[in-house]
Amino acid sequence: MTAEDALRSQVRDALDAAGISQAGAARILGVSTKHLCQMLTGRAPLTLAWAEDIVALCDRRVEVFVLDGPRRDSLSDTPVTQLPEEGP
Repeated sequence: MTAEDALRSQVRDALDAAGISQAGAARILGVSTKHLCQMLTGRAPLTLAWAEDIVALCDRRVEVFVLDGPRRDSLSDTPVTQLPEEGP
């Protein structure tokens, strides 16, 4: 599962736990139900800003952590390209 998939899942779970329908959340947020559904299913981007707005309706917040260790998806064996050093 990718980080994006995990975020979508947790946002959907927050709505469910709070008893807020996607239609109700969409109405409050000023977006169409279709677009919110697309964000929550991966057919449209779910940005961190949108995720924060959605879970705020559920009295929750989004926190992002960078963890040690290899990636957990199929790209974990792909070497990471070294970034160029920054100049002065």
